[in-house]
Amino acid sequence: MKIVHRDDYRARRAADYPALTELADALVHQQAGDGAKLRAYLDACRAVKARYPKPDPANPTS
Repeated sequence: MKIVHRDDYRARRAADYPALTELADALVHQQAGDGAKLRAYLDACRAVKARYPKPDPANPTS
């Protein structure tokens, strides 16, 4: 049996996600008709997810 140590993607994601205050601000702007801040917030979240993907349970060495 081989033991594989991996970084915890959850901790890395949590450290890199934009602040929730930015989400709140983006939602206020969206309600006022400007969705640009919300799109930027969601893009930033997607970038973090891409940077630190979940490990594939079918391939434990990834």
